[in-house]
Amino acid sequence: MAAFTHPPQPPPAPPAAARTHDTPTPSAADSDLPVLGPSRPVRITSQAVGLDAAVDRVGTSADGTIALPDQGDHAGWYSGSVTPGQRGNALLVGHLDTTRGPAAFYALGALREGDRITVHRRDKSVAHFTVTALNVYDQDDFPSTSVYAPTTHPLLTLITCADWDPTTRTYTANLVITAQPEPQRGS
Repeated sequence: MAAFTHPPQPPPAPPAAARTHDTPTPSAADSDLPVLGPSRPVRITSQAVGLDAAVDRVGTSADGTIALPDQGDHAGWYSGSVTPGQRGNALLVGHLDTTRGPAAFYALGALREGDRITVHRRDKSVAHFTVTALNVYDQDDFPSTSVYAPTTHPLLTLITCADWDPTTRTYTANLVITAQPEPQRGS
């Protein structure tokens, strides 16, 4: 259980472009994607890996990094980003583990391209996404500009820790999962 006795490693600081609800003008290719209005996420699920976590609102820490949720079994929606389902890049972060064991995003590494992620929103609407990419980035080389970039269509970006270093007793990388909205039926 030594792997569960470490301080959390927050995701790197988002660039200014990620701290806005403004998004570029959508292209015609985005027209078949569902776009929802703003509504805070309250729960995130993925049956493929048994993910089921409440979602709290998080901002930035004193050092400018995205804050992590206070509770390990909760995910955190970065309130500087759009809400999931809106046009733009919605950022959710979560702990991989805690001193008590696995945390909300523990199973994210088992997701595969094509797996479904569902975000339940405060207004009772649901945003469905399909995993399109899984990447691990060293914290010293984290591509903030591209990971946090605004988009013309709804995008869901999930971030957690990766690559445990037993010598330093810390994580040295971040797992970033990107998911696109599922096209509207009949499109």
